[in-house]
Amino acid sequence: MEQKIKFVLIGLVGALAISVFFIFQFHTAKQTVEQERNNLLAENQTLTKKAEDSLQKLRNLEDKLTALNKELDKITQDKDDIQKKFDLANKEKQELIERLKARRAEGAAEVRPLTKEEPLEALSQPTEAYWAGILKAKTDLELQLSNLRKDLKNTQITNEQLQREKNALDLDMKNLARDKEDLKRQMEYNQKMLDSISQELVREKNDKILIEDSLKPIKTENASLRRQLAGLNSQKTNLERKLEQLKQDRSALEDKLQKMGVSLKEKFSKISQLKEEVETAAEQAVKEEPMEKRESVELPPIVVRPQAAEAVPLGKTATRAGGSILAINKENNFVIVDMGEDAGLKTGDVLQAYRDGKPIGSLEVIQTRRNIAACDIKKEASPLKIGDTVR
Repeated sequence: MEQKIKFVLIGLVGALAISVFFIFQFHTAKQTVEQERNNLLAENQTLTKKAEDSLQKLRNLEDKLTALNKELDKITQDKDDIQKKFDLANKEKQELIERLKARRAEGAAEVRPLTKEEPLEALSQPTEAYWAGILKAKTDLELQLSNLRKDLKNTQITNEQLQREKNALDLDMKNLARDKEDLKRQMEYNQKMLDSISQELVREKNDKILIEDSLKPIKTENASLRRQLAGLNSQKTNLERKLEQLKQDRSALEDKLQKMGVSLKEKFSKISQLKEEVETAAEQAVKEEPMEKRESVELPPIVVRPQAAEAVPLGKTATRAGGSILAINKENNFVIVDMGEDAGLKTGDVLQAYRDGKPIGSLEVIQTRRNIAACDIKKEASPLKIGDTVR
């Protein structure tokens, strides 16, 4: 009883300690998850702000790129126009040079009136000033063309740089979008964890209340059990004293039984000795009896049981008068029957056990005496009992 009470108390204390430990663990985990949630929310806000700033920068860069593209188109158009003018001026220059050469070939003295088809020939005299203006215009056009080419090259470089920045911003936007999705999934997971932890905390709280409620009657029962334990301890002391007395009595009885066993063995040996002496005397009396008296004595019937037993091979059941089971030793798996050598039994014979005329087991003779035999239990359909018939 005392051991049982100790086990109950230890179990209750262990359950209470485990409950407190789990509550502390859940509370710590909840605080950690809430802290992580707050950090993730702050990081999410920061990343959202960065994403908005990046989008605004991207829009501004796209506007600048559009303006630069328009300006580039305009510059390209101006370049084409200037190139056309330059080609036209070169063409006119070549025509003027050819006409000038033709004029010089005809001779400087020849003079003829101008026609409508040749309006420029009238300007053959002031050729130096005209060609100086043409060359100056050409130089200006080439300078403008060179400047336009430089501006175009710079614009292309700026455009390529803006394109690279745009690609980098697109990549950053994709990364931010992935981070946003990851944060969203993390927040959903954290929310689920918080809900699960809250449910576990509520469940643990309810379990704690139930444990406290169950502890109250247990404490009351514990006080009662302690009082009973004190009474049982006093009874235990009395019983131990009685047990010690019984052990002493048992030792005395064992000594007496041992002495009685020794005396019984001596008596049995004396009885066996007397029995042998009686049998010897009887045989001697029969031998000393006259032959006439022997012939007049009626002989007992011839017993052929030993021959019949020899005819039955080992392991087979011999036909003989029935007996019964006197004792059963379950530990060593054998029985004692009230049939022995006088009944024709010998080692190795097989007997059948019967109850109410039905076979219930099979026995094998392992040791024989004159009127009893020990048999090994080979088969047992139902538990053998003292008094069961064997044959």
